[in-house]
Amino acid sequence: MSMLSDNFDFLLLSGCYLEMISFGVRMTRLDFSRPQTFPGVSPYTVSFCVEAGLKYRIGSVVGQRNFADSSTSAPLLDFLLMDVQSVEEVKPATLQITFCTGDKILVEPDDTGDYESYSIYLDSGDVIVI
Repeated sequence: MSMLSDNFDFLLLSGCYLEMISFGVRMTRLDFSRPQTFPGVSPYTVSFCVEAGLKYRIGSVVGQRNFADSSTSAPLLDFLLMDVQSVEEVKPATLQITFCTGDKILVEPDDTGDYESYSIYLDSGDVIVI
Protein backbone atom coordinates (compact mmCIF):
# COMPACT_ATOMS: atom_id res chain seq x y z
CA MET A 1 0.00 0.00 0.00
CA SER A 2 1.26 3.47 -0.85
CA MET A 3 0.82 6.45 1.42
CA LEU A 4 -0.23 9.99 0.64
CA SER A 5 2.72 12.28 0.04
CA ASP A 6 3.63 14.97 2.57
CA ASN A 7 2.65 17.63 0.03
CA PHE A 8 -0.80 16.13 -0.75
CA ASP A 9 -3.23 18.96 -1.50
CA PHE A 10 -6.21 18.52 0.83
CA LEU A 11 -7.89 21.45 -0.94
CA LEU A 12 -8.16 19.46 -4.18
CA LEU A 13 -11.97 19.37 -3.83
CA SER A 14 -12.36 22.98 -2.67
CA GLY A 15 -15.41 24.49 -4.35
CA CYS A 16 -16.39 21.13 -5.86
CA TYR A 17 -19.61 19.16 -5.80
CA LEU A 18 -20.14 15.44 -6.50
CA GLU A 19 -21.23 15.42 -10.12
CA MET A 20 -21.44 11.70 -10.89
CA ILE A 21 -21.12 8.28 -9.28
CA SER A 22 -20.35 5.18 -11.36
CA PHE A 23 -20.44 1.58 -10.18
CA GLY A 24 -18.48 -1.27 -11.68
CA VAL A 25 -17.15 -4.65 -10.73
CA ARG A 26 -14.98 -4.00 -7.65
CA MET A 27 -14.90 -0.26 -8.45
CA THR A 28 -16.72 2.88 -7.36
CA ARG A 29 -15.95 6.07 -9.25
CA LEU A 30 -16.71 9.48 -7.74
CA ASP A 31 -16.47 12.42 -10.15
CA PHE A 32 -16.19 15.88 -8.61
CA SER A 33 -16.41 19.19 -10.46
CA ARG A 34 -16.44 22.91 -9.85
CA PRO A 35 -19.14 24.94 -11.56
CA GLN A 36 -18.06 26.24 -14.95
CA THR A 37 -17.02 29.87 -14.56
CA PHE A 38 -17.17 31.00 -18.19
CA PRO A 39 -18.49 29.48 -21.42
CA GLY A 40 -15.75 27.66 -23.29
CA VAL A 41 -13.60 27.19 -20.19
CA SER A 42 -13.30 23.55 -19.17
CA PRO A 43 -14.54 22.95 -15.64
CA TYR A 44 -12.13 21.76 -12.96
CA THR A 45 -12.60 18.02 -12.33
CA VAL A 46 -11.19 15.41 -9.95
CA SER A 47 -12.10 11.72 -9.94
CA PHE A 48 -11.66 9.08 -7.26
CA CYS A 49 -11.66 5.45 -8.43
CA VAL A 50 -12.08 3.32 -5.31
CA GLU A 51 -11.29 -0.39 -5.41
CA ALA A 52 -10.97 -1.04 -1.68
CA GLY A 53 -12.99 0.18 1.30
CA LEU A 54 -15.72 2.77 0.89
CA LYS A 55 -17.84 3.72 3.89
CA TYR A 56 -20.46 6.45 4.22
CA ARG A 57 -22.57 8.27 6.76
CA ILE A 58 -25.76 9.96 5.61
CA GLY A 59 -27.61 11.49 8.55
CA SER A 60 -27.80 8.69 11.09
CA VAL A 61 -27.33 5.93 8.50
CA VAL A 62 -23.86 4.37 8.45
CA GLY A 63 -22.98 1.95 5.67
CA GLN A 64 -20.28 0.39 3.59
CA ARG A 65 -20.18 -0.48 -0.10
CA ASN A 66 -20.14 -4.25 -0.45
CA PHE A 67 -19.38 -5.26 -4.03
CA ALA A 68 -21.40 -8.49 -3.60
CA ASP A 69 -24.54 -6.61 -2.48
CA SER A 70 -25.78 -3.97 -4.91
CA SER A 71 -28.20 -2.51 -2.35
CA THR A 72 -25.20 -1.06 -0.48
CA SER A 73 -24.48 1.20 -3.48
CA ALA A 74 -27.85 2.95 -3.56
CA PRO A 75 -27.29 5.23 -0.50
CA LEU A 76 -24.29 6.79 -2.25
CA LEU A 77 -26.69 8.39 -4.75
CA ASP A 78 -27.80 10.75 -1.96
CA PHE A 79 -24.41 12.46 -2.26
CA LEU A 80 -25.03 13.58 -5.85
CA LEU A 81 -24.82 17.36 -6.33
CA MET A 82 -23.70 17.89 -2.73
CA ASP A 83 -20.97 20.48 -2.18
CA VAL A 84 -17.72 19.30 -0.60
CA GLN A 85 -16.85 21.00 2.66
CA SER A 86 -13.48 19.36 3.37
CA VAL A 87 -11.07 16.50 2.72
CA GLU A 88 -8.84 15.18 5.46
CA GLU A 89 -6.64 12.20 6.22
CA VAL A 90 -8.13 10.54 9.31
CA LYS A 91 -5.71 7.56 9.36
CA PRO A 92 -2.74 6.79 7.14
CA ALA A 93 -3.96 6.78 3.50
CA THR A 94 -7.61 7.01 4.67
CA LEU A 95 -9.42 10.05 3.28
CA GLN A 96 -12.63 11.45 4.69
CA ILE A 97 -14.69 13.64 2.38
CA THR A 98 -17.16 15.77 4.32
CA PHE A 99 -20.06 17.43 2.52
CA CYS A 100 -21.93 20.65 3.31
CA THR A 101 -24.66 18.65 5.07
CA GLY A 102 -22.17 16.97 7.42
CA ASP A 103 -22.55 13.65 5.58
CA LYS A 104 -19.29 11.83 4.91
CA ILE A 105 -17.59 9.37 2.58
CA LEU A 106 -14.56 7.48 3.89
CA VAL A 107 -12.11 6.12 1.31
CA GLU A 108 -9.94 3.43 2.88
CA PRO A 109 -6.80 1.60 1.78
CA ASP A 110 -6.60 -2.15 1.33
CA ASP A 111 -5.38 -3.64 4.62
CA THR A 112 -3.45 -6.41 2.87
CA GLY A 113 -1.60 -4.07 0.54
CA ASP A 114 -1.99 -6.65 -2.24
CA TYR A 115 -3.52 -4.29 -4.78
CA GLU A 116 -4.29 -0.66 -5.48
CA SER A 117 -6.86 0.74 -3.06
CA TYR A 118 -7.85 3.90 -4.88
CA SER A 119 -6.61 6.30 -7.51
CA ILE A 120 -7.17 10.03 -7.68
CA TYR A 121 -7.24 11.57 -11.14
CA LEU A 122 -6.38 15.25 -10.76
CA ASP A 123 -7.45 18.07 -13.07
CA SER A 124 -3.79 18.58 -14.00
CA GLY A 125 -3.65 15.09 -15.53
CA ASP A 126 -1.60 13.69 -12.66
CA VAL A 127 -2.70 10.45 -11.01
CA ILE A 128 -2.17 9.56 -7.36
CA VAL A 129 -2.28 5.82 -6.71
CA ILE A 130 -2.72 4.45 -3.18
